[in-house]
Amino acid sequence: MSLPPPRPSQGGLLRTAFAVVAGLLLAVAVAVNGLLFFGMAFAGDSCGTSAGTARFCDDSGGWILVAMLGPWVALAAAVVTVVLGAVQARRPWTALALGVLVYAAGPALALFTVFG
Repeated sequence: MSLPPPRPSQGGLLRTAFAVVAGLLLAVAVAVNGLLFFGMAFAGDSCGTSAGTARFCDDSGGWILVAMLGPWVALAAAVVTVVLGAVQARRPWTALALGVLVYAAGPALALFTVFG
């Protein structure tokens, strides 16, 4: 007597979908951060012309480091937010949305730093 194959559970399918979506968003965020880091490496070239902002070109505040490393710090905070929200609060999709908002603050800060 053979038993029918087990049916996949809905929880497993949702966890897989969550992992795929989170992985894709992480890959996009790493690509965006890489492009921003590359761009920020050359953003100081406009200092001394009318295109440079006073905050970014005034080397005393360390704004160049904020612009270059801010998105990476925001990405780390977003990953922690998503992992904690998915594991402890058991609300993975809400935690993923909150993680996207936390991450978006990093590139926004970098662009605001450069373009004022």
